[in-house]
Amino acid sequence: MESKEIFDLIIIGAGPAGLTSAIYAGRANLNVLVIEKEGIGSLLMAHKIDNYPGFSDGITGKELYEKMKKQALKYGVNFRKSTLLGIDLIENKKIVKTDSENLLTKSVIIASGWAKNNFSKIKGEKEFLGKGVSYCANCDGAFTKNMIVGVFGESEEALEEALFLTRYAKEVIMFTHNYKKSFPNDKLKIVSKAILEEIKGNDYVEYVEINENDEKKIYKVDYIFLYLGTKNPTELYSDVAVLNSQGYLITDDNMKTNIDGVFAAGDIREKKVRQISTAISDGTIAAMEVIKYIAKNKNLKELNYEKM
Repeated sequence: MESKEIFDLIIIGAGPAGLTSAIYAGRANLNVLVIEKEGIGSLLMAHKIDNYPGFSDGITGKELYEKMKKQALKYGVNFRKSTLLGIDLIENKKIVKTDSENLLTKSVIIASGWAKNNFSKIKGEKEFLGKGVSYCANCDGAFTKNMIVGVFGESEEALEEALFLTRYAKEVIMFTHNYKKSFPNDKLKIVSKAILEEIKGNDYVEYVEINENDEKKIYKVDYIFLYLGTKNPTELYSDVAVLNSQGYLITDDNMKTNIDGVFAAGDIREKKVRQISTAISDGTIAAMEVIKYIAKNKNLKELNYEKM
């Protein structure tokens, strides 16, 4: 499902970099949305912070997060709890894809933190990536002709992708934990209360092990599409930024990536020091650059939004 609202700025991540960007952009009267994952982040996990200026007795990460978020809300910033699935660039349009909807925006700040420990891979996912494991039905659907295809996810997008795959596949099985709708499509089967535990095969995917209603089951599949939020930074951001060998996003001193209107701030960015204070500095610079970018392109002709 695609939202018709067009944001001036979508910020991915609600850590110190993302929240700082939100405060600056909100104060500049931009239409800002912050995408966050509930309960996840280095700031929230910090038991006590003693080296952040202004708190002589220290402060917990959760307290600092709540104070910063309250300040952003004061300036009209919107927040949404979603899992990022990717960012698409189509004719200069920026589409931020989440597990709940696709969002249109004029600019993006990637401030998701260093997510090395946040992306828990399914067993076999890495080994079979490109060998029957994909994250994009539009990209790889044509390879599934006459195959049995599995789709894993809870979102409307996962369902849309499953329906799309019925154009090619012999059979599509959507494995979901909570989704209960049924659809009049002979090729689509929905298995509810199912959790993917392992992907198996030899050279290519051959079957999956599922926990279905607390019972282990095996399903034969030839190809699977994952919408579970398990992508690493390279998989998520390689189309909108240059990454170094460790998966950090490369920017200039103004937090700009190689794509016009896409910025990065905080721990996800290639830099030498990763502290709350440096993340806040990054967030400040990124937001100020976005404010200038939006002002410069206020007619938005080259962004091709006027016909949407």
